[in-house]
Formats: sequence, C-alpha cells, structure tokens
Amino acid sequence: MAVFRILEATARPGSIDRVAELLVQQQQEVVAHAEGIVFVQSLRSGDRVLAVSSWRSVEDMQRYLDRPVTGTFYRALPELLMGMPSVRTFEVISPDGAGDGWRSA
Repeated sequence: MAVFRILEATARPGSIDRVAELLVQQQQEVVAHAEGIVFVQSLRSGDRVLAVSSWRSVEDMQRYLDRPVTGTFYRALPELLMGMPSVRTFEVISPDGAGDGWRSA
C-alpha cells in the first residue's frame, strides 16, 4: 500500500537557512536514492518548512526510517526548530481498496 509522509516544522529565529539546507541535503543524498521512493519534495514559506515523500509501501518507508543516516538527520533538527516537527503518515486511498492510487475503469 502506497503511503505519504509529511514533515512540517517551524524554524527557530535565524535558523531557516540551515533547516532548508538539511532538508534539501537529506532529500537529494538519501531519500531520492532510497528503495521504494516515488516522490520527494521540500517546501519553504517564511520560517516554515514542509517535506513530503511518497513511498510504494510502508515497508519501504520504514527501511528508510531505520537507516542510521536518517536517525542522524532527525537528531540534528531539534536545536534548529521551534518545538517538535509534526510528522504524519497517510495511506493512499483507492476505490478498490488496494491503496495504490486511482485507476480508470
């Protein structure tokens, strides 16, 4: 079943450039090459950031999350953010219940 993972956070004053740099580095060097990645994008609006990724399956996403480099990335964030980031995971809904997107009949 395909899934989307969405990270949303607010940077501490003066740290948005570093947060954006970390997100783009993780996106380009790690996420984009992870097994099962379908889509990844990092977005910025003022001092807010949003990172969106889509995965073929929960298992693919979990393999990415279990990598040491991913743990290092997440441990670097707290000192740069106002509070904890919001991280949500959504399963893709499909009419036939397979969860892999909409299909034409």
